[in-house]
Amino acid sequence: MTTDDPYAERKKLTFAQAEGLEPLPTQLALRQISQQFRAALWWDLKGIFEQHRERSSYGHEYLERPWAIILQDAHVYHHHHLLEEFPEDYHDVVRRAQNLIAQGSWSDVLGWLEYVLKHPACPSGFASQVDSIMSDCRLAYRVFDGVVICPVGSGAEQETIKRAFSDLRSAEFHGARDHLSKAANELTAGNFAGSIRESIHAVESVARTLEPDGKLSKALEKLERSAKIHPAMKAGFAALYGYTSDEQGIRHAHLNEPSAKPDETDALFMIGACAAFVSYLINKARSASVLNSRPDTN
Repeated sequence: MTTDDPYAERKKLTFAQAEGLEPLPTQLALRQISQQFRAALWWDLKGIFEQHRERSSYGHEYLERPWAIILQDAHVYHHHHLLEEFPEDYHDVVRRAQNLIAQGSWSDVLGWLEYVLKHPACPSGFASQVDSIMSDCRLAYRVFDGVVICPVGSGAEQETIKRAFSDLRSAEFHGARDHLSKAANELTAGNFAGSIRESIHAVESVARTLEPDGKLSKALEKLERSAKIHPAMKAGFAALYGYTSDEQGIRHAHLNEPSAKPDETDALFMIGACAAFVSYLINKARSASVLNSRPDTN
C-alpha cells in the first residue's frame, strides 16, 4: 500500500532508530518478553485497577469486582496460595500484580495473563488490549479466540489461525475448535508432541463432521464429488497427513516415540498447517453446499 506521506516509515521509528543509533525493531524470539511489553502491559493494568479502586466508609481502599474476584481466584487456583494469604488492601493487591509483571519469567507473565483471559469474569475487550500490546511490542505470541495465548511464526500465520477459529465457531465444529485451542495451549507450554496431536485432532474432527466415518481421505473424496479440488493439492494433503493416517483413521501414538522428537518448529508448522486445512475443508464444503451453516457471530 502506497502513501503520499514521505515520512510514513520514519514515523514508525524512534529518532535513534531512524538515525541508525539503535537497531531497528524486530520480532522477539519465542520464550521472550521485553521490558517494553512489561511496561506497556502494566500501564494498561494499572489504569484498569485504578478505575476499580474504591474507598469504604471507614477510609479503607479496596479493589472492586470483577478484578478483585479475578485476582483472588488467580491467587488460589493459579498460584495455589491459601485464601487467607490474599490481601484485602488495594495497594497490597495491586503491588502483587505489579511484581509479577515486572519480575516474573516469560511463562509466569503469559501464564497468568491466560488465566485472567479464561476467567468467566474477565471483562470483554481485555483480550484485544493484550493482543494489541503484544503486537506493538513485537512478541512472538498473540491472543486467539479471546482466551488462548499462542506462539506465532509470522503475521500470515497469525491470520491463518485467527481465520480457523472464526470458521470453527459453528456449533458442529466446537470439538475441532476445542482441539485447536488445546494445540495452542500445549505449544505455549512446550509440549510439542501434544500440540501436534491436538492440531491433527482438529482436522480429524472436521473430517468426521463432513464424513461420519471420520477418515480424511473419505472427506476429501466427498468434497471432490461436489467441489473442484486440484489433484496436486489433494495429493499434497495426503502426503502431509500420511504419517498420521491409516485405514483405521488418524493415529498418534508414534509421536511419543523418542526417535520422533518433535520440536517447536514442527509444532508451529503443524498448528499453522492444520489451521489452514480446517478452514479449507469448511469453506470448500460450504461453497459446494455440502455444509450450509455459517460461523456464529458471537
